[in-house]
Amino acid sequence: MTKRHTQFVFNGDRRKMITPNNKQVSLVYSDDNILAEIWKAIRQYEEIRALGMDSFSISVLRGFVLLSGHVSKKYHRDLVEEIACSQPGVHAVQNKLVVDSDLTLQIAGSLAKDVRTLQFILPVGCSHGWIRLGGEVPSHEVQLAAEEIAGQVPFVRGVLSRPKVIGENPETERRAIQPRIKSKIYDYNRQEGVVTHVVIEPRSRLVTHAVASVSDFHDGKSVVHEYLIPVEAMEVVNQENIILKRNRPPLNAYPRIELSNYPLAPDDWQPPYPYELGFVRWTCEQ
Repeated sequence: MTKRHTQFVFNGDRRKMITPNNKQVSLVYSDDNILAEIWKAIRQYEEIRALGMDSFSISVLRGFVLLSGHVSKKYHRDLVEEIACSQPGVHAVQNKLVVDSDLTLQIAGSLAKDVRTLQFILPVGCSHGWIRLGGEVPSHEVQLAAEEIAGQVPFVRGVLSRPKVIGENPETERRAIQPRIKSKIYDYNRQEGVVTHVVIEPRSRLVTHAVASVSDFHDGKSVVHEYLIPVEAMEVVNQENIILKRNRPPLNAYPRIELSNYPLAPDDWQPPYPYELGFVRWTCEQ
C-alpha cells in the first residue's frame, strides 16, 4: 500500500489542517467526492482513456483507495496510482492493478513447466487480462490442458482462444462478455430483470450465463423467479445494462436456475475481475 505523507491529521473523512496562526480549519472530503475527483483527473490522460475504462475500477473507503483490475503496461499501473495519491483527502492507495505482461509471463511459465504442454510452442497473448493461446497441438486433450493451465492463473479474466488442433479448422474466438452484478437486463418485449449472479466455466474462466431475477405476475400476485440467460443471447452488454437479441425468447421463457446444479464457487478460488465470491456460480459440469 502506498502511503501519502502530508501535513494533515486524518479523522475518517475529515482532516484538519494546521494554519500558520495555529487555528484549525476543517476540510471535509467525502469518499464520493474523492472518487469523483480521481476519475476526473484520470480522464485527462488520453493514454488511460484508451485503455478501456471497464478494465479497472477504483473504490474509496474512509480516504483509503483501492485500485483493481487490468492495465496493459506497468507505466499505466504506476500512473493511475500516482493520480490517486495526488488527490486531496486520499490517505493511502492499495494498488492491485494487474499488468498484461506479468500475466503473460506467468502463463507462459506454467505452460513450459507442465508435462502436458512443455514440448509445444504455445504463444501467449494478453489484453486487459483476456488470454489468447496460439500454436498447434496434436489432440483435443492437449488443447484442453493448455486452456486449463492458463485458467489456473488466478488473475486471468478468461481464455478467449485455444491452440489449434492439427488437421482441424481454427476455432472461433469466444466473446469477452462479463455481465455486471446488479445490472439491468432487458428483452425486446421490454421485460426487465436484474443480474444477481453469473455462471462461470472454471477451466476457461469465461461467463456462460447470467442469473436474472425477474418479477412475474401469476393469479394477480407478483412472484420473483431467477432465470438462466446464456451469453449467446446477449446483444448489448455494458456496465449498467444488458439487452437480449431481437430474435431470442423473452426473459421468462428461459429455464429457471436449479441452484443445486450451479454451486457457488469455492472460497479458495479467485474469481476473475470484476467479480467477487458469493456472486459467482460454477457450471454444473464441474
